[in-house]
Amino acid sequence: MSKLVLKCPRCGTVQYVKGDGPCWKCHTMVVFPKDGVIQVYRMASCLGKFGYSMEIYINGILFGYVGYNEAIRIPVPYGHHHVMAKFMDYKLSKYKGIGLECDVTPNNRIVYLKAARVIPGYRTNTTILEPATAEEMPPV
Repeated sequence: MSKLVLKCPRCGTVQYVKGDGPCWKCHTMVVFPKDGVIQVYRMASCLGKFGYSMEIYINGILFGYVGYNEAIRIPVPYGHHHVMAKFMDYKLSKYKGIGLECDVTPNNRIVYLKAARVIPGYRTNTTILEPATAEEMPPV
């Protein structure tokens, strides 16, 4: 099951929504951009439910959280975007994310990304994003 996330243009509140409607905080009408979508899927780990929810940042702005084996869809305008997923920063620990640059264009309206924990040894808090295809995404 994937979640849709939008940011209010007036107050900047990021919220999970089902469609066009008013912002729950300032009651400004929030409308989906008709341009493109970035879909991020947090892959299941071979170590089980190892870790917390990941934060999703697009161009340095927090756009929500994605849990274990979940997907999140974020409508974005056409253009160049820097996407990063990292674990939530509890107690200012050393949680790191490696970003990925992507372009949303009329020919490439949906960008699919997979988020995973880097496992060079046994434990690490670094996450990576890698491009994916529609077949690798969970059903919506």
